[in-house]
Amino acid sequence: MVPETPSAPATAAAAGATKQDLHRALREALQTAPPTGSSDGAGGFPRAWWAHLGRCGMLGLGFSLDGRPSAADAVQVSALAGQITHATGSLGLGMAWMMQQMLGRYVLGPLVQQGAAGALDASHALLTKLLASMAAGECLLALAISEPGVGAQPKHLRTRAVQPSGAAGDGDWVLDGHKAFVSNGPAADAIIVLAVSAVHEGRKRFDAFLLDAQTPGLTREANARVQGLAPLGHCDLRLESCRVPASRRIGPPGRAFETIARPVRAVEDALLLGPLLGAMQCELEALAHALGTSAVAAGTADTAASDAVRELGALQLEWQALHAVRDAVARQLEVHGCDDALAFATVGARRLLERWQTAYENAWEAASQALGIAALPSLTRDLRLVLGIARGVAHSRQLQTGQQLLQSLHP
Repeated sequence: MVPETPSAPATAAAAGATKQDLHRALREALQTAPPTGSSDGAGGFPRAWWAHLGRCGMLGLGFSLDGRPSAADAVQVSALAGQITHATGSLGLGMAWMMQQMLGRYVLGPLVQQGAAGALDASHALLTKLLASMAAGECLLALAISEPGVGAQPKHLRTRAVQPSGAAGDGDWVLDGHKAFVSNGPAADAIIVLAVSAVHEGRKRFDAFLLDAQTPGLTREANARVQGLAPLGHCDLRLESCRVPASRRIGPPGRAFETIARPVRAVEDALLLGPLLGAMQCELEALAHALGTSAVAAGTADTAASDAVRELGALQLEWQALHAVRDAVARQLEVHGCDDALAFATVGARRLLERWQTAYENAWEAASQALGIAALPSLTRDLRLVLGIARGVAHSRQLQTGQQLLQSLHP
Protein backbone atom coordinates (compact mmCIF):
# COMPACT_ATOMS: atom_id res chain seq x y z
CA MET A 1 0.00 0.00 0.00
CA VAL A 2 1.22 3.50 -0.80
CA PRO A 3 1.76 5.35 2.54
CA GLU A 4 -0.37 8.45 3.04
CA THR A 5 2.66 10.51 4.08
CA PRO A 6 5.87 8.93 2.80
CA SER A 7 9.03 9.49 4.78
CA ALA A 8 11.58 11.81 3.25
CA PRO A 9 14.67 9.85 2.17
CA ALA A 10 18.08 11.23 3.00
CA THR A 11 19.66 13.24 0.22
CA ALA A 12 22.86 11.27 -0.24
CA ALA A 13 23.52 12.30 -3.80
CA ALA A 14 22.17 15.43 -5.43
CA ALA A 15 21.59 15.86 -9.13
CA GLY A 16 24.90 16.57 -10.81
CA ALA A 17 26.87 14.31 -8.46
CA THR A 18 29.84 12.69 -10.14
CA LYS A 19 30.03 9.02 -10.97
CA GLN A 20 32.59 8.59 -8.20
CA ASP A 21 30.31 10.34 -5.69
CA LEU A 22 27.42 8.00 -6.46
CA HIS A 23 29.51 4.84 -6.28
CA ARG A 24 31.11 5.99 -3.03
CA ALA A 25 27.75 6.81 -1.44
CA LEU A 26 26.32 3.46 -2.51
CA ARG A 27 29.38 1.58 -1.27
CA GLU A 28 29.08 3.21 2.15
CA ALA A 29 25.36 2.42 2.32
CA LEU A 30 25.97 -1.21 1.43
CA GLN A 31 28.77 -1.55 3.97
CA THR A 32 26.51 -0.38 6.81
CA ALA A 33 23.37 -2.23 5.69
CA PRO A 34 21.79 -5.14 7.60
CA PRO A 35 22.48 -8.62 6.20
CA THR A 36 20.64 -9.43 2.98
CA GLY A 37 20.11 -13.01 4.08
CA SER A 38 17.49 -12.09 6.68
CA SER A 39 14.14 -12.47 4.91
CA ASP A 40 12.05 -10.13 7.02
CA GLY A 41 9.36 -9.25 4.50
CA ALA A 42 6.71 -10.81 2.29
CA GLY A 43 8.06 -13.06 -0.43
CA GLY A 44 11.38 -13.50 1.38
CA PHE A 45 12.51 -9.96 0.55
CA PRO A 46 15.07 -8.30 2.91
CA ARG A 47 12.97 -5.31 3.96
CA ALA A 48 15.38 -4.04 6.62
CA TRP A 49 18.19 -3.97 4.05
CA TRP A 50 15.95 -2.20 1.53
CA ALA A 51 14.73 0.35 4.09
CA HIS A 52 18.34 1.11 5.02
CA LEU A 53 19.15 1.94 1.39
CA GLY A 54 16.08 4.18 1.37
CA ARG A 55 17.24 6.06 4.46
CA CYS A 56 20.64 6.51 2.82
CA GLY A 57 19.01 8.03 -0.26
CA MET A 58 19.98 5.16 -2.56
CA LEU A 59 16.55 4.06 -3.79
CA GLY A 60 15.57 7.19 -5.72
CA LEU A 61 18.81 7.88 -7.57
CA GLY A 62 17.40 7.04 -10.99
CA PHE A 63 14.19 9.07 -10.96
CA SER A 64 13.08 12.57 -10.08
CA LEU A 65 10.87 13.53 -7.15
CA ASP A 66 10.60 17.24 -7.90
CA GLY A 67 10.95 17.70 -11.65
CA ARG A 68 14.68 18.30 -11.53
CA PRO A 69 17.12 15.88 -13.20
CA SER A 70 17.70 12.64 -11.34
CA ALA A 71 21.01 12.05 -9.58
CA ALA A 72 21.86 9.11 -11.86
CA ASP A 73 21.34 8.85 -15.61
CA ALA A 74 20.82 5.56 -17.45
CA VAL A 75 24.56 4.87 -17.70
CA GLN A 76 24.99 5.33 -13.97
CA VAL A 77 21.87 3.34 -13.07
CA SER A 78 23.17 0.35 -15.02
CA ALA A 79 26.60 0.61 -13.38
CA LEU A 80 25.17 1.07 -9.87
CA ALA A 81 22.93 -1.97 -10.32
CA GLY A 82 26.07 -3.92 -11.16
CA GLN A 83 27.75 -2.60 -8.02
CA ILE A 84 24.85 -3.82 -5.88
CA THR A 85 24.93 -7.23 -7.56
CA HIS A 86 28.65 -7.62 -6.96
CA ALA A 87 28.58 -6.35 -3.37
CA THR A 88 25.71 -8.64 -2.35
CA GLY A 89 26.49 -11.59 -4.60
CA SER A 90 22.83 -11.50 -5.63
CA LEU A 91 21.70 -10.89 -9.20
CA GLY A 92 18.15 -10.78 -7.84
CA LEU A 93 18.86 -7.81 -5.56
CA GLY A 94 20.70 -5.91 -8.29
CA MET A 95 17.75 -6.44 -10.61
CA ALA A 96 15.23 -5.46 -7.92
CA TRP A 97 17.01 -2.13 -7.43
CA MET A 98 17.33 -1.60 -11.18
CA MET A 99 13.63 -2.32 -11.76
CA GLN A 100 12.53 0.23 -9.18
CA GLN A 101 14.67 2.88 -10.91
CA MET A 102 13.23 1.82 -14.26
CA LEU A 103 9.61 2.00 -13.11
CA GLY A 104 10.19 5.30 -11.34
CA ARG A 105 11.87 7.00 -14.27
CA TYR A 106 10.36 5.49 -17.40
CA VAL A 107 6.82 4.61 -16.25
CA LEU A 108 5.79 6.90 -13.39
CA GLY A 109 8.05 9.86 -14.19
CA PRO A 110 6.44 10.76 -17.54
CA LEU A 111 2.96 10.40 -16.02
CA VAL A 112 3.84 12.74 -13.15
CA GLN A 113 5.18 15.28 -15.64
CA GLN A 114 1.98 15.08 -17.66
CA GLY A 115 -0.04 15.51 -14.48
CA ALA A 116 1.97 18.58 -13.50
CA ALA A 117 1.12 20.02 -16.91
CA GLY A 118 -2.59 19.42 -16.28
CA ALA A 119 -2.99 16.49 -18.66
CA LEU A 120 -3.52 13.79 -16.01
CA ASP A 121 -4.72 15.66 -12.93
CA ALA A 122 -6.61 12.76 -11.36
CA SER A 123 -3.59 10.56 -10.70
CA HIS A 124 -0.89 13.21 -10.27
CA ALA A 125 -0.98 13.40 -6.46
CA LEU A 126 -1.20 9.61 -6.14
CA LEU A 127 1.83 8.99 -8.36
CA THR A 128 3.85 11.73 -6.67
CA LYS A 129 3.29 10.03 -3.30
CA LEU A 130 4.14 6.67 -4.83
CA LEU A 131 7.50 7.92 -6.13
CA ALA A 132 8.35 9.38 -2.72
CA SER A 133 7.41 6.08 -1.03
CA MET A 134 9.60 4.13 -3.44
CA ALA A 135 12.56 6.44 -2.81
CA ALA A 136 12.10 6.07 0.96
CA GLY A 137 12.06 2.28 0.75
CA GLU A 138 8.48 2.08 2.00
CA CYS A 139 6.87 0.79 -1.19
CA LEU A 140 7.98 -1.91 -3.62
CA LEU A 141 6.33 -1.55 -7.02
CA ALA A 142 5.72 -4.34 -9.54
CA LEU A 143 4.46 -4.32 -13.12
CA ALA A 144 2.12 -7.03 -14.45
CA ILE A 145 1.89 -7.37 -18.23
CA SER A 146 2.57 -10.97 -19.33
CA GLU A 147 -0.02 -13.74 -19.16
CA PRO A 148 0.25 -17.55 -19.09
CA GLY A 149 1.08 -19.11 -22.43
CA VAL A 150 1.12 -15.87 -24.43
CA GLY A 151 3.81 -13.72 -22.83
CA ALA A 152 3.31 -10.02 -23.53
CA GLN A 153 1.89 -10.29 -27.06
CA PRO A 154 -0.85 -7.63 -27.08
CA LYS A 155 -3.27 -9.42 -29.39
CA HIS A 156 -3.29 -12.45 -27.08
CA LEU A 157 -3.61 -10.69 -23.70
CA ARG A 158 -6.99 -11.35 -22.08
CA THR A 159 -7.08 -9.60 -18.68
CA ARG A 160 -9.97 -7.13 -18.94
CA ALA A 161 -11.05 -3.91 -17.27
CA VAL A 162 -14.66 -2.77 -17.52
CA GLN A 163 -16.68 0.06 -16.04
CA PRO A 164 -20.06 -1.27 -14.84
CA SER A 165 -22.98 0.83 -15.97
CA GLY A 166 -25.50 2.32 -13.58
CA ALA A 167 -25.21 3.81 -10.12
CA ALA A 168 -23.40 0.75 -8.77
CA GLY A 169 -20.42 1.50 -10.96
CA ASP A 170 -19.60 4.97 -9.58
CA GLY A 171 -16.94 5.27 -12.27
CA ASP A 172 -14.90 2.42 -10.78
CA TRP A 173 -13.24 -0.19 -12.95
CA VAL A 174 -13.51 -3.94 -12.41
CA LEU A 175 -10.55 -6.13 -13.41
CA ASP A 176 -10.62 -9.85 -14.16
CA GLY A 177 -7.81 -12.02 -15.50
CA HIS A 178 -4.57 -13.88 -14.88
CA LYS A 179 -1.06 -12.38 -15.03
CA ALA A 180 2.19 -14.36 -15.02
CA PHE A 181 5.91 -13.92 -14.24
CA VAL A 182 5.45 -10.74 -12.20
CA SER A 183 8.91 -9.68 -11.04
CA ASN A 184 8.97 -8.63 -7.36
CA GLY A 185 5.33 -9.69 -7.27
CA PRO A 186 5.50 -11.71 -4.02
CA ALA A 187 6.91 -8.76 -2.05
CA ALA A 188 5.23 -5.87 -3.89
CA ASP A 189 3.15 -3.33 -1.99
CA ALA A 190 1.61 -1.96 -5.18
CA ILE A 191 1.25 -3.38 -8.68
CA ILE A 192 0.63 -1.71 -12.02
CA VAL A 193 -1.66 -4.01 -14.01
CA LEU A 194 -2.23 -3.67 -17.76
CA ALA A 195 -5.67 -4.75 -18.93
CA VAL A 196 -7.75 -4.64 -22.10
CA SER A 197 -10.19 -1.75 -21.64
CA ALA A 198 -11.68 -1.52 -25.15
CA VAL A 199 -11.53 -2.93 -28.67
CA HIS A 200 -11.47 -0.46 -31.55
CA GLU A 201 -11.66 -1.67 -35.15
CA GLY A 202 -10.46 -5.09 -34.09
CA ARG A 203 -7.49 -3.78 -32.10
CA LYS A 204 -7.28 -4.08 -28.34
CA ARG A 205 -6.81 -0.93 -26.29
CA PHE A 206 -5.05 -1.17 -22.94
CA ASP A 207 -5.15 0.84 -19.76
CA ALA A 208 -2.88 0.69 -16.71
CA PHE A 209 -4.24 0.48 -13.17
CA LEU A 210 -2.40 0.97 -9.89
CA LEU A 211 -3.55 -1.65 -7.39
CA ASP A 212 -2.61 -2.03 -3.75
CA ALA A 213 -1.38 -5.55 -3.12
CA GLN A 214 -4.21 -6.04 -0.61
CA THR A 215 -6.97 -5.15 -3.09
CA PRO A 216 -9.94 -7.52 -2.59
CA GLY A 217 -10.05 -10.10 -5.37
CA LEU A 218 -6.30 -9.91 -6.04
CA THR A 219 -4.37 -13.05 -5.10
CA ARG A 220 -0.75 -14.02 -5.69
CA GLU A 221 0.18 -17.54 -6.75
CA ALA A 222 3.58 -19.21 -6.84
CA ASN A 223 4.93 -20.07 -10.29
CA ALA A 224 7.14 -23.15 -10.26
CA ARG A 225 8.43 -22.37 -13.75
CA VAL A 226 10.61 -19.53 -12.42
CA GLN A 227 13.29 -20.81 -10.06
CA GLY A 228 16.16 -18.58 -9.00
CA LEU A 229 17.02 -14.88 -8.69
CA ALA A 230 16.22 -14.85 -4.96
CA PRO A 231 15.20 -12.66 -3.27
CA LEU A 232 13.69 -11.11 -6.42
CA GLY A 233 10.58 -13.23 -6.45
CA HIS A 234 8.21 -13.98 -9.31
CA CYS A 235 4.57 -14.93 -9.08
CA ASP A 236 1.29 -15.07 -10.95
CA LEU A 237 -1.65 -12.79 -10.19
CA ARG A 238 -5.30 -13.76 -10.16
CA LEU A 239 -7.75 -10.89 -10.51
CA GLU A 240 -11.36 -11.73 -9.75
CA SER A 241 -13.77 -8.79 -9.76
CA CYS A 242 -11.08 -6.42 -8.47
CA ARG A 243 -12.74 -3.04 -8.05
CA VAL A 244 -10.38 -0.15 -8.76
CA PRO A 245 -11.27 3.55 -8.33
CA ALA A 246 -11.22 5.60 -11.51
CA SER A 247 -8.43 7.75 -10.01
CA ARG A 248 -6.16 4.70 -10.12
CA ARG A 249 -6.32 4.35 -13.87
CA ILE A 250 -3.00 5.92 -14.80
CA GLY A 251 -1.70 7.26 -18.08
CA PRO A 252 -3.36 8.33 -21.34
CA PRO A 253 -6.62 6.40 -21.90
CA GLY A 254 -6.26 3.32 -24.07
CA ARG A 255 -2.52 3.73 -24.69
CA ALA A 256 -0.88 1.78 -21.88
CA PHE A 257 0.70 -0.80 -24.15
CA GLU A 258 2.34 1.83 -26.35
CA THR A 259 3.43 4.08 -23.48
CA ILE A 260 4.33 1.49 -20.82
CA ALA A 261 4.64 -2.13 -21.98
CA ARG A 262 6.58 -1.62 -25.20
CA PRO A 263 9.22 0.84 -23.91
CA VAL A 264 9.71 -1.00 -20.60
CA ARG A 265 10.91 -4.12 -22.40
CA ALA A 266 13.59 -2.16 -24.24
CA VAL A 267 14.62 -0.20 -21.13
CA GLU A 268 14.92 -3.36 -19.04
CA ASP A 269 17.06 -5.08 -21.66
CA ALA A 270 19.39 -2.08 -21.81
CA LEU A 271 19.80 -1.59 -18.06
CA LEU A 272 20.16 -5.32 -17.35
CA LEU A 273 23.69 -5.33 -18.75
CA GLY A 274 24.91 -3.68 -15.53
CA PRO A 275 23.71 -6.30 -13.04
CA LEU A 276 24.71 -9.08 -15.43
CA LEU A 277 28.30 -7.80 -15.47
CA GLY A 278 28.19 -7.45 -11.68
CA ALA A 279 27.23 -11.12 -11.41
CA MET A 280 29.96 -12.08 -13.86
CA GLN A 281 32.48 -10.28 -11.64
CA CYS A 282 31.37 -12.55 -8.80
CA GLU A 283 31.87 -15.54 -11.09
CA LEU A 284 35.39 -14.41 -11.99
CA GLU A 285 36.31 -14.04 -8.34
CA ALA A 286 34.87 -17.48 -7.59
CA LEU A 287 37.04 -19.02 -10.32
CA ALA A 288 40.11 -17.14 -9.11
CA HIS A 289 39.47 -18.33 -5.56
CA ALA A 290 39.00 -21.92 -6.70
CA LEU A 291 42.23 -21.82 -8.69
CA GLY A 292 44.03 -20.18 -5.80
CA THR A 293 43.18 -23.07 -3.50
CA SER A 294 44.08 -25.74 -6.06
CA ALA A 295 47.38 -26.90 -7.45
CA VAL A 296 47.97 -23.42 -8.88
CA ALA A 297 48.44 -22.00 -5.37
CA ALA A 298 50.97 -24.70 -4.59
CA GLY A 299 53.16 -23.45 -7.40
CA THR A 300 52.45 -26.29 -9.79
CA ALA A 301 53.76 -25.24 -13.19
CA ASP A 302 52.14 -27.89 -15.33
CA THR A 303 50.33 -27.09 -18.55
CA ALA A 304 46.84 -27.48 -17.07
CA ALA A 305 47.53 -24.93 -14.34
CA SER A 306 49.04 -22.44 -16.78
CA ASP A 307 46.13 -22.85 -19.18
CA ALA A 308 43.64 -22.25 -16.37
CA VAL A 309 45.36 -19.04 -15.27
CA ARG A 310 45.69 -17.81 -18.85
CA GLU A 311 41.98 -18.42 -19.50
CA LEU A 312 41.13 -16.62 -16.25
CA GLY A 313 43.09 -13.62 -17.50
CA ALA A 314 41.40 -13.74 -20.89
CA LEU A 315 37.97 -13.77 -19.26
CA GLN A 316 38.94 -10.82 -17.05
CA LEU A 317 40.08 -8.78 -20.07
CA GLU A 318 36.90 -9.57 -21.99
CA TRP A 319 34.79 -8.69 -18.95
CA GLN A 320 36.53 -5.31 -18.71
CA ALA A 321 35.93 -4.65 -22.41
CA LEU A 322 32.23 -5.47 -22.03
CA HIS A 323 31.82 -2.45 -19.75
CA ALA A 324 32.24 -0.21 -22.79
CA VAL A 325 29.36 -2.10 -24.42
CA ARG A 326 27.24 -1.69 -21.27
CA ASP A 327 27.85 2.05 -21.21
CA ALA A 328 27.25 2.48 -24.95
CA VAL A 329 23.87 0.76 -24.77
CA ALA A 330 22.79 2.74 -21.69
CA ARG A 331 23.96 5.97 -23.35
CA GLN A 332 21.86 5.11 -26.40
CA LEU A 333 18.87 4.84 -24.07
CA GLU A 334 19.71 8.09 -22.30
CA VAL A 335 20.19 10.13 -25.49
CA HIS A 336 17.79 8.60 -28.00
CA GLY A 337 15.23 6.76 -25.88
CA CYS A 338 13.52 3.50 -26.80
CA ASP A 339 14.08 3.46 -30.55
CA ASP A 340 14.81 0.56 -32.90
CA ALA A 341 18.54 1.18 -32.63
CA LEU A 342 18.38 0.50 -28.89
CA ALA A 343 16.40 -2.71 -29.39
CA PHE A 344 18.94 -4.10 -31.83
CA ALA A 345 21.91 -2.89 -29.78
CA THR A 346 20.68 -4.79 -26.73
CA VAL A 347 20.38 -7.98 -28.80
CA GLY A 348 23.98 -7.65 -29.94
CA ALA A 349 25.19 -6.86 -26.43
CA ARG A 350 23.30 -9.78 -24.93
CA ARG A 351 24.88 -12.13 -27.47
CA LEU A 352 28.35 -10.96 -26.43
CA LEU A 353 27.51 -11.64 -22.78
CA GLU A 354 26.14 -15.08 -23.67
CA ARG A 355 29.41 -15.93 -25.42
CA TRP A 356 31.39 -14.75 -22.40
CA GLN A 357 29.22 -16.86 -20.11
CA THR A 358 29.73 -19.94 -22.27
CA ALA A 359 33.49 -19.37 -22.27
CA TYR A 360 33.44 -19.00 -18.49
CA GLU A 361 31.54 -22.24 -17.98
CA ASN A 362 33.90 -24.05 -20.35
CA ALA A 363 36.91 -22.66 -18.46
CA TRP A 364 35.45 -23.81 -15.16
CA GLU A 365 34.74 -27.27 -16.54
CA ALA A 366 38.27 -27.60 -17.92
CA ALA A 367 39.78 -26.51 -14.60
CA SER A 368 37.46 -28.84 -12.73
CA GLN A 369 38.61 -31.85 -14.73
CA ALA A 370 42.30 -30.94 -14.68
CA LEU A 371 42.67 -29.51 -11.19
CA GLY A 372 39.71 -30.86 -9.26
CA ILE A 373 38.04 -27.55 -8.34
CA ALA A 374 34.47 -27.49 -7.04
CA ALA A 375 31.21 -27.23 -8.97
CA LEU A 376 30.08 -24.05 -10.73
CA PRO A 377 28.90 -21.23 -8.44
CA SER A 378 25.14 -21.08 -7.86
CA LEU A 379 25.04 -17.60 -9.40
CA THR A 380 25.69 -19.20 -12.79
CA ARG A 381 22.16 -20.59 -12.87
CA ASP A 382 20.69 -17.13 -12.30
CA LEU A 383 22.82 -15.69 -15.09
CA ARG A 384 21.68 -18.36 -17.51
CA LEU A 385 18.06 -17.75 -16.51
CA VAL A 386 18.26 -14.02 -17.26
CA LEU A 387 20.26 -14.45 -20.46
CA GLY A 388 17.52 -16.77 -21.74
CA ILE A 389 14.70 -14.24 -21.29
CA ALA A 390 12.97 -13.18 -24.54
CA ARG A 391 15.22 -15.42 -26.61
CA GLY A 392 12.57 -15.70 -29.32
CA VAL A 393 12.52 -11.92 -29.77
CA ALA A 394 16.31 -11.88 -29.98
CA HIS A 395 16.32 -14.60 -32.65
CA SER A 396 13.76 -12.66 -34.67
CA ARG A 397 15.89 -9.51 -34.60
CA GLN A 398 19.01 -11.46 -35.50
CA LEU A 399 17.21 -12.93 -38.51
CA GLN A 400 15.92 -9.51 -39.53
CA THR A 401 19.42 -8.04 -39.34
CA GLY A 402 20.88 -10.89 -41.38
CA GLN A 403 18.21 -10.50 -44.05
CA GLN A 404 18.85 -6.76 -44.27
CA LEU A 405 22.56 -7.38 -44.75
CA LEU A 406 21.89 -9.91 -47.51
CA GLN A 407 19.52 -7.52 -49.26
CA SER A 408 22.04 -4.69 -49.08
CA LEU A 409 24.69 -6.85 -50.76
CA HIS A 410 22.35 -8.60 -53.17
CA PRO A 411 19.53 -6.15 -53.99
